[in-house]
Amino acid sequence: MKIKLFKKLPKESLQDFEEQVNEFMATVEVVDVKITMASAGHSDNFGTVTHILVLYK
Repeated sequence: MKIKLFKKLPKESLQDFEEQVNEFMATVEVVDVKITMASAGHSDNFGTVTHILVLYK
């Protein structure tokens, strides 16, 4: 099995991120998907960073 990691930065559009993940997942046999979100930045520039791990064959 293999893994593929995706990272969405605060300035990246959600639509572009979803499209990138969906296009990859359509080309492989997906075993599992994990998602994590973390806060990032400081009081002047705050956002979240999303990571998606795709486990595939």
